[in-house]
Amino acid sequence: MQPTSSRGLSYDLTARALTLLTVLSSTCIVTAHQPSPPWQEPTGWPDRIIANFDADPARGFAVTWRTDSTVGTALLQVVRATPDARFDLKAETKKAKTEIVKLDQLTAPAGTAVRPFNQGSQAVHYHSVSLRGLEPDTLYAWRVRGRLGCWSEWFQTRTLGIDGPISFVYFGDAQNGIRSHWSRVIRAAHTVAGDAKFYLHAGDLVDKGDHDRDWAEWFAAGGHIHAQIPSVPVVGNHEYIPVFDEKSGKKRRVLTPLWRAQFTLPIVEELPEDLQEAVYALRCSQEVHLFVLNSAPSDFAAQAAWLDEQLETSDATWRIVTMHHPYFVPMHSNRLDDNAARIAAFTEVVNKHEVDLVIVGHIHTYMRGSNLQNTEPSRLAAGKPNDVKTVFVISSSGAKVGGQQSEAWIKDHVGDGKPETGLPNLSVDRVAGNTPMFQVIRIEGNRLEFKAHTAVGNVYDEFTVTKRDGRKEVTNGASAVGQTRLFENTGHYPGWQDLQ
Repeated sequence: MQPTSSRGLSYDLTARALTLLTVLSSTCIVTAHQPSPPWQEPTGWPDRIIANFDADPARGFAVTWRTDSTVGTALLQVVRATPDARFDLKAETKKAKTEIVKLDQLTAPAGTAVRPFNQGSQAVHYHSVSLRGLEPDTLYAWRVRGRLGCWSEWFQTRTLGIDGPISFVYFGDAQNGIRSHWSRVIRAAHTVAGDAKFYLHAGDLVDKGDHDRDWAEWFAAGGHIHAQIPSVPVVGNHEYIPVFDEKSGKKRRVLTPLWRAQFTLPIVEELPEDLQEAVYALRCSQEVHLFVLNSAPSDFAAQAAWLDEQLETSDATWRIVTMHHPYFVPMHSNRLDDNAARIAAFTEVVNKHEVDLVIVGHIHTYMRGSNLQNTEPSRLAAGKPNDVKTVFVISSSGAKVGGQQSEAWIKDHVGDGKPETGLPNLSVDRVAGNTPMFQVIRIEGNRLEFKAHTAVGNVYDEFTVTKRDGRKEVTNGASAVGQTRLFENTGHYPGWQDLQ
């Protein structure tokens, strides 16, 4: 063995020490005292930038973003996008509305939520601008500013058209493992459906609605996609938080104050205050009308009456309803929620107006069913049209998955024609477990095309709904009758508690 000089020994020890420090510094064990990650902390630069629809989607959209509390005046610049190198020279500048949010003491009308996981977090500012009077089906370039000189990059967002084909992506619960796992799902959707006009998130976007780190993960996972493609968010039960009601002296659950701070959505003045920006309608085109409901509270009378009136007056070819909870499956399969109130409120309204499509989340699995016109439910065969009233879809895009273990579980817990759902002719046509998915919905004229994709882009379920001569037909595609993906044939699932 060759002798080692003192200089060589010193170098060797230094190298080992640097290696050890590198390993230790790269090990991110989550603890209660761990500093916040850099993608969570606010600065004078804009972050958590997102586009939403808050009025007529053909003539405008809204933008919301965050900074630290030192930014008092935030700005947005917007201009019609052109191929020119200096497209920005004619940009119009608009001043933003600003809302201060104290993360360690989130204040709701019912009271204040003091949550330990936000302790030590600084106050932040959320800024928003509603762009109105834009041209339909037109691409606009825009950027936002925080502190003086701190501008975001330029984004491009297209307004919806008055009529013609339209496509959008629908996600179920992101909720767990958002930044680590859900990121691949939303990015796969962006690749597969590059022409999608908006993204619909059917509730439980995060696990804890008042946990700033959860929202930091959701915004980080979507990145620039949230800014360029308008999001249509739906309230889930995990967006509700406990607060102490000073009037009653009791705890109650309310919509997290971060919801209205982070998103700019339509306000329906005739609805109660606690449903503002959580229940709304979007006329996506002359052919498509979308109705967003909040299925998380316990009283649905106001929503059901509003939905009934909206459906009664809508002349759209396609009426789509979205909420978080699947009221159309038996109560005992709907986890811990009492589904009786939802069934009573929404079944009659949806059946009365023969809503075309109902899309939800909550159960962390995939299921597609049809309310058949005939009297005997039976699973639909590929290529064989079947008359239906409404198609129902449950889906999940996150890494937390539900307990569908076998075909027997499906039959016992969902089955065909469970009477307590109020849908005696419910045909369960396609199911999956252990499979995060995103769905691409394309509508043109009297035809609606639906494809459910896995995270690697494969089509797992597909069908078309066609309207002709007063009838509504569902036809399964080839992917709708392939092997059923369940836990027993897709590999071991160790749980979701360690997802970060």
